[in-house]
Amino acid sequence: MREIIKNTKFRTKIIVLCMSILLINTTLAGMLYYSYATKDTLNNYYNSSEDILYQANNHLTDRVQSITKRVHALYNNSYFYKSVNNYLTHADSANYAKVLGDMADSISELIQGDRYIHSVSVYTQYSEFDNFTRTRRREFRFKESDMYRYFQDNPSETICWFPARVDPVFIGNEVVIPVVYRFKIGRQEVYFVISLQQSEVIKYLKNTYSSFEKLFIVDQYGRNVANCGPEELKIIAFLGSEDLEGQKAVCKQVVYKGIDYLGTYTQMKGTGWQIYSLRSKDSLIGNLEKLRSFIIIILIVSTMVSIMAIVILANSITKPLRQFVNIMNKTIGQEFHVQFRYPYNDEVGHLAKSFNYMVGEIDDLVTQLNINIEALKEEKENVKKVQAQKRKAELKALQAQINPHFLYNTLNAITWQAADQGATEISVLSNSLGKFFRVSLSKGKEIITFREEIEHVRSYLNIQSIRYKSKLKYEIDIQEEMLDMPIIKLVLQPLVENAIYHGIKLKKTTGFIKIYGICLIQDSGKKVLNLCIEDDGEGIGEEKLEVLNASLRLGVTNSNEGYGIYNVNERIKLYYGEEYGLILESEKGCWTKATIMIPMHVTEEE
Repeated sequence: MREIIKNTKFRTKIIVLCMSILLINTTLAGMLYYSYATKDTLNNYYNSSEDILYQANNHLTDRVQSITKRVHALYNNSYFYKSVNNYLTHADSANYAKVLGDMADSISELIQGDRYIHSVSVYTQYSEFDNFTRTRRREFRFKESDMYRYFQDNPSETICWFPARVDPVFIGNEVVIPVVYRFKIGRQEVYFVISLQQSEVIKYLKNTYSSFEKLFIVDQYGRNVANCGPEELKIIAFLGSEDLEGQKAVCKQVVYKGIDYLGTYTQMKGTGWQIYSLRSKDSLIGNLEKLRSFIIIILIVSTMVSIMAIVILANSITKPLRQFVNIMNKTIGQEFHVQFRYPYNDEVGHLAKSFNYMVGEIDDLVTQLNINIEALKEEKENVKKVQAQKRKAELKALQAQINPHFLYNTLNAITWQAADQGATEISVLSNSLGKFFRVSLSKGKEIITFREEIEHVRSYLNIQSIRYKSKLKYEIDIQEEMLDMPIIKLVLQPLVENAIYHGIKLKKTTGFIKIYGICLIQDSGKKVLNLCIEDDGEGIGEEKLEVLNASLRLGVTNSNEGYGIYNVNERIKLYYGEEYGLILESEKGCWTKATIMIPMHVTEEE
């Protein structure tokens, strides 16, 4: 038996699990049926109630819009407008008698044929008008009413719908729904008070939509318009006004006093009225309660059985997989000596064999790779040391070379100046030459202060100024805070020499050299010092300038152009890094600028 279990395929175990689930699903069919029946019943009600309530919305909206249009048509009637305007402009007895008759005829015409209109009255600054079919309440004063106060508090409003009330204008017990329109005739305000018959609205709702247990209307402030009593207002507080969000109506469940209601809500445009319908949930799905009780019992029993079966089967299937995951997590931590032991010959067993073989191979490969990496690292370090030593040796040799041509010319200048002039310029030459060599040697130091570097190049320029007399002028503009900054020595003089011999010397007029520094902050936050040597000499051609800059970027020495600028560029890159160095800019026949880029506040390597 044990051998049979060992050789059972993983697929067979999956089939057993699926069969168990299938048996459980048969017991759940009743629950699904009840759920579907309940959901379908509720969905049908939701849809039908929304449609029915939207129909009521459309009907009532059409009726009130029709009344509004008729009121506006009356206001826009030129004969009516002229008659009222004449009276408001000249409120004498003659105009009053005329407007009284016109107003009565217009109001009668407005009421005629619309069963929803209970009464109409018009109020001006001087008089009140109606069609004399009803008796006014003597105590009613329009300017003392809440209808007039509303427009005083809201001067920009032209129409307002008020909640249902006993007719405040005419004698009687009829409940009306007032709506007030405010118009401007000339410079005076005229108010039309249209009272709708609440009984007609209730009659329409009752006769047309009898399927609802409750159907009522409130205004935008929750005040009664039709059929809304205290109990309905409490239900509205539970139901709330849902945001329609483009829907014609919204239906949802609400619980009030322990009773589940299905409440439907829609809102009328223009009036702000909110129409609600209510129906108890029990009236729809009460007959399904017995079926629900039976299904709940079956559900509880089947759930308990299925949970036990699933736990047992899932544990037997996933236990080796969990062990396998733990082993794999160890390999993620580079523990390649682990093995996955699994006694069965199913798919997991084959997976275990493949995994163990793979881990062994990886372990061997990693060991060999580590050996090769260490060997490569050692070889790379040796190569770097050799290359660095070689480059430093070459640069040391370049620095040790002093331009013989410069020494010859300087000595020659001393000779002919001594013969041609007095000893003053000879003293300057000798002094400048002494400073020049003192800074050049610097007691063997590679790093000097920027002040010493400026002194070195100034000595060189003094010598050349005496040599070339009025043909050479120069300016050094360096900020005081830069002078104590450390810098590798002999980076300015080769560039100044290059500017003289390849730029200024070729000019027929006086040449000018300017040396200045600019401190910049890169995007990365690093401070960079740009040292610029600019001359107004013959300049460099575009093609040649491109070749020179390319050689400087690559760190390649062009033997045809001399070693000066390349020596400076290579030394900067060696000491400060590859992102620093020398850049040339020029315009043929106009100017040349050499810019040295070095980091600020860098000290000499130990």
